[in-house]
This record gives sequence, C-alpha cells and structure tokens, in this order.
Amino acid sequence: MRLRHVLGALPLLLAFWTGPATGQTKTWEFSAVARIDIDGVSGDVVVRPAEGNTLVVELHADVEPEDNFRPTVEQRGDRVSIDEKWRGHNSHGHVEWTLYLPAQETPPELTMDTASGDLACRDVALRVELDTASGDIELTNVELDENSDFDTASGDYDLQGMTISADCRFDTASGDLTLNNLVLEKGCKFSTASGDVDARRCRGYFALSTASGDVDVRDCEIEGWGDLSTASGDVSVSLDHLPADGLEASSASGNVSLDVADYGDDFKLVLVKRKDRGRITCPFEYTSEKTFFDDHEYEEKTVERGSGAPEIELRTASGRVTVRN
Repeated sequence: MRLRHVLGALPLLLAFWTGPATGQTKTWEFSAVARIDIDGVSGDVVVRPAEGNTLVVELHADVEPEDNFRPTVEQRGDRVSIDEKWRGHNSHGHVEWTLYLPAQETPPELTMDTASGDLACRDVALRVELDTASGDIELTNVELDENSDFDTASGDYDLQGMTISADCRFDTASGDLTLNNLVLEKGCKFSTASGDVDARRCRGYFALSTASGDVDVRDCEIEGWGDLSTASGDVSVSLDHLPADGLEASSASGNVSLDVADYGDDFKLVLVKRKDRGRITCPFEYTSEKTFFDDHEYEEKTVERGSGAPEIELRTASGRVTVRN
C-alpha cells in the first residue's frame, strides 16, 4: 500500500490517567509518531488502522481495587511511551490497549515488553520488537517491516494473509506456529521449542523448526531455499513443484515425507536414514547407494536426474523417509 509521510518533531507531551480505572475507557491522541514503546505487565495490545492522520491510544481497564492501576502515557518528540503502573499485591481484572495507527510513508516501530499480554494486529504496516513471558501473537493482513523480532516464552502465533519482510524472527519456547497465505522474504525464521509448525498457501523462503512437534507444509511455493526441521516429530511437505534453490527436511526422531505433483526433469534427491531403524520408500530408481558412520551407521540413497539441481535432502535418525508423486 502507498503510505503518507507524517513524521516530524514535537515538544514533550504528557498524559496521565489519574481517575478511577475500573470499567472505564480513556483515549489519547498524538501527531507525528515514529515509535511506540509499551512497558506492560498483563495488558493485551490491539493494533488497528486509524481513520485520520493521528495516533489514537485507547485504554479499557476493568481492575479492582480501582486505585491499584495508574498507567501513564507520554510523548517525547516522535516517541510515545505507554507504561502500566501497578501497586499492591491483590489486584485483578483486565487491561486492553488499542492503538489506531495512521498511514505513514515510513512504518512506525512498536516495542512491547510485557510479563503477560497478547498482541493482535490487523490491516496495518509497522515494525515490531516484542518480548513477552506469556502471550499469543495474532497478525492479519499486516505489512511487517524488516528485522521485526518476536519472542515469547509461552504463546501461539497465528499469521494470516500478509507479507513478512526480510530477516524477521518469530520464536516461542512453548506454542504452535500457524502460517497461512504469507509471503516470506529471505532471512525470515520461525521456531518453537515445544509446538507444531503448520504452513498453508505460503510462498517465499522457508526456515521452520521445532524441538518437539511436527512441521507440516501444504500448498506452498518454496521460491528460494527451504529448511524444515524437528528434533522430535514428523516433517511433512506437499508441493506443486520442487523448491528453486533446494530443500533440507530432517527429523532426529520421526518420519520425513515429500509429496510433489511435478518433480520436473532436473533434480537430486538425497535420502538418509539410520540403517537399523525405519525404511526409505521412493518411486524413482536410485542412481547411487552408500553407507556411512556418524555415531551410528546410516544409509544414503540418491536419485539424480538431468542437471542434478535443485538438491533435496530428506533425513531422519529414527523413522521413515517417504517420497511420493
């Protein structure tokens, strides 16, 4: 989308909420904002497009005791800071911040550091730096700027219908990654320590990994290089044609399968499994076979056609390797 430039310098503006918090909504409005910093405790954040050319910050809080929550919102130059301030030890309730972002030629940057809070963005362009101990991430039709970084200790990702610019990173220690109808530029990485990775109708460069869970890629187009891995789980890939630059799909303990509608005339399949475990199934005639030792004895079977590129390697230490067409 084409965006208008509205950045500039402003004097210091401060906004403090000093009234009761319980069940109330408070709104702030700012101009010429390049960065938004949120230092939260448990509040959720929702980002939507603004109707005008100013940033609107809306807070809804339903907290008891009402005096225990005193947030501050301030602007210094082109930066807006949002700080959740709590006191006491017996507070409970719900806090939600909604940011209405105006269209800008240079997308604003959102930094979010919270102990427990979700982030949901829709129909906006921005760069994000997020660190949360527990929170889900939902992005829909978002133009995500380069080098955006998401890190959550416990939370799921749900990304729908969007372009993810180069070198963006998505990490979770415990959670699933759901990717649907995405354009993935070079350098994007998605990883979870415990959870599944599910990609549908995506295209671009694929770097998907999980330490404990399955990786499932369906109806996608790997335009560059693909790297799909799990330490404990299955890797399943279904494509219309082979990746342009190649693919490596591996599991330390699980099955690896590849189903391609049209392999074309030029490719190289390298299929590897531990010799004493699992089996290799392939509809093509092997052009070479060998065994090698890497802590254990492995067998490697190769199918090479035409130029021998792209190279596709499917590997498992404990499971089956299956090629279908």
